[in-house]
Amino acid sequence: MIKLPKLLTIFIILPVFLLTINCCDHHSIAWDKMNKAEEMMNTHPDSALSILNSMQSNSLCSSKEKARHALLLSMALDKNYIDTTSFEVLQPAIDYYLLKGNADEKLRTYYYQGRIYQNRENNDSAMQSFMHGREYYGQASDSLMMANLLVAQGTILYSTYKFKDYIQNNLEAAKLYKAIGRLDYEMSCFANVLDAGIITNDKHLTDSILSVAGLRVSENEELSSFLSPYILSYAVNFGDDKDVIEILHQYDSIENADDVTKIDLAEAFCKIGDSYNALRILNSIPADSEHKTSLKYLAIKPNVLELNGDFKDALNAYRDFSVTLNSMHQNIFSHDLLFAKERYEMEKSNLLKIQERDKIIWLSLCMIFVLLIIVGYIFYHYRLRKAKNLLDEQEYTRLQLEQENLKRENENLELRNHQAELEKQNLKQTNEKLELERHNAVLEKQTVELECERQSLIAENLRLKIEQLENESASLKDILEKRKDLAKPIEDAIKIRIEMLNGLLATQITENESYAKPYGAWRDKLIQDKDEFMNTTRLAFKASHPRFIEYLEDHGLTQSEINYICLYAIGLRGKEAGEYIQLKRHYHISSDIRKKLGIDEHQTNIGIYVRKLMKKL
Repeated sequence: MIKLPKLLTIFIILPVFLLTINCCDHHSIAWDKMNKAEEMMNTHPDSALSILNSMQSNSLCSSKEKARHALLLSMALDKNYIDTTSFEVLQPAIDYYLLKGNADEKLRTYYYQGRIYQNRENNDSAMQSFMHGREYYGQASDSLMMANLLVAQGTILYSTYKFKDYIQNNLEAAKLYKAIGRLDYEMSCFANVLDAGIITNDKHLTDSILSVAGLRVSENEELSSFLSPYILSYAVNFGDDKDVIEILHQYDSIENADDVTKIDLAEAFCKIGDSYNALRILNSIPADSEHKTSLKYLAIKPNVLELNGDFKDALNAYRDFSVTLNSMHQNIFSHDLLFAKERYEMEKSNLLKIQERDKIIWLSLCMIFVLLIIVGYIFYHYRLRKAKNLLDEQEYTRLQLEQENLKRENENLELRNHQAELEKQNLKQTNEKLELERHNAVLEKQTVELECERQSLIAENLRLKIEQLENESASLKDILEKRKDLAKPIEDAIKIRIEMLNGLLATQITENESYAKPYGAWRDKLIQDKDEFMNTTRLAFKASHPRFIEYLEDHGLTQSEINYICLYAIGLRGKEAGEYIQLKRHYHISSDIRKKLGIDEHQTNIGIYVRKLMKKL
């Protein structure tokens, strides 16, 4: 019967087991869907987004699955140009991966965290996230994500006029894009570097970029579209009027150009002194265009108006430019964007210093603790040794006093012992005499008792032997009277045994040796003829104990083996039977008989087994 605690254990374990199996199934199904979505992320981001949106929240049974789903969904939204300002989607990934994720998972999480901050126009927090992500540069294997992070960080650097860092980020991103075969992204980074080089008036940098980018364009003409917007700006900043005019001739329809290009064209016409076209193109930009408030537009407008002789409007335009520039600077400083990286590096440096300080403190404490243990150990052993020496001195003094007292006591004791020894010797001699007399009396008594017992045993053995002989003789006579169908050899063997038994009985009863002469002659004859003796013995047993002989024959014993068994039946022991038959195979015969009768080789005596078997059958 199952006890209550065992039933309770089963009821507790079974639901947990079923829940584990269920979660494992969900894990495999949800995980397979996410694997499929990740495979399609770069080639078919819309399909990946559809798969991830179709997954129910209850199909995600672990924090790890929820984190991966959140990260993949954020990636899909970004790939499909769906900007979000909420952390609701990404939060499970932030909670899990920033603590337990690997380098790639942490990099992706920090990147999309920064992108959300950018969408919120919180560039300071975005920069912090991107800098945390850059810590895994060289550790993460996702080169595309690292390059994207560098570009995204670069946009913030560009807005804060940190063009040197902006250029460095884009050059590093270009290397990563080239390594993974994204030449279009590489050209985009080259275009960014070219733009920054033109702004910073770094001709050496822009020439290097144009040289490398030219090789890429020679391999793929479609990549030239990335550089086209900056060729005119390059000529305006680093070329002469002839170069600018040559490029202007390449524009078929200036009126159909976009607003950014119109600003560049106005600057180009202003450079070559064509005030009319410069002003005309600048005025062709719609009033509601967002580019009319850009810093570049405000910077070019005063020059165009001044070239046209409209100095008053040129001054007002310059004032607008200065106010806008100061406003932008103030906005930048108010958000600490210029100091985000420095602050991050300072915090990181302080953290490293604190860790180093804590390490030194803990090491010092450990050393002090070890020294205290060593000093305490030494002081303890010093006090212990001092106390031991004092105790040894006291013990030595005490032992000396005890030895002196003991010596005196021993001397007195020796005298008393000597007197006692003399008395003891006298007493011992007296006791020895008495003990010897008592021992002799006991021996005489034991001798008489043993003789009486021997005579009693002899008489009892004689009685039992006579009784056994009488029983055997009566049994054999009874067989002769009742069984008239006995074979002649068996009948003769039985008659001879009856005569010998009668003679032996007469000898034992009358103690007259003349009755034993026929028995002696028969005995000597049988002893000399071993085979005849053993055969007649077997025949006699076959008549007196037929079931015993049949039992041996049923177990497959041969006639010689049955003869051997009959020696045990008449009372011989194993050693005696072996000496009688004098065969080298005596032990082999005994072993074969044991196997056939199923007798244990080490535990059962054959003689005991045969006699018990005769009584049983």
